[in-house]
Amino acid sequence: MNVSDRIIYIIFSIIEGLIVFRILFELFGANPQNVIAKFIYSTSYPLVSPFFGLFKNIQFGRFSISSNSITALIFYTIAGFVILEILTYISMRRRDEKS
Repeated sequence: MNVSDRIIYIIFSIIEGLIVFRILFELFGANPQNVIAKFIYSTSYPLVSPFFGLFKNIQFGRFSISSNSITALIFYTIAGFVILEILTYISMRRRDEKS
């Protein structure tokens, strides 16, 4: 894994981590006025907002999960994987051309 792969991996891991925390906070009904919850919600908002209204929220009895957050998590996981695979492919082609 070269430097660019590591940077992409770290960026997408941070994005996915923020969204996972958002999902957990939504699931357990975290107080949005709490400093930590406010940070997670405000930081992850730009990442999740493109998916608002795409699907209905998921209900588990008294628990509710935003399907927007789950959809965003799936999207960014797949996007990160695809980008890493493309970079790996390009890197392998450059090595083959040099030999």
